[in-house]
Amino acid sequence: MDPGQERRVKNEAIFREVNERVEEVATGFAGYGEQDRLLIGFICECGRDDCTEQLEVVHAHYESVRDDPRRFLVLPGHEQTDIERVVERHRHFLVVEKVSEAAEIADEDDPRS
Repeated sequence: MDPGQERRVKNEAIFREVNERVEEVATGFAGYGEQDRLLIGFICECGRDDCTEQLEVVHAHYESVRDDPRRFLVLPGHEQTDIERVVERHRHFLVVEKVSEAAEIADEDDPRS
């Protein structure tokens, strides 16, 4: 993996960590039984240095993405086919999965492990 690819993977891991904190705060304000349906604004987890765009995802879907440390939420057009593949397409966001060495780094940097 070249240094540019590794930097992008590390950026994505940082955005994932930020989104974990966003999720904690958002669900802390939700009432009992409301968390799964809660729509939360997350930061795009792409590897672009200049991306600060947001996307909205229902909490239950966010949790399903987080079940696999190799998966990330990105906006359409922000996928990077040299280090990931699209595994889900939704109207306002994509779920991508890291491949090869990028997958190993994503596993190592998983905040839930």
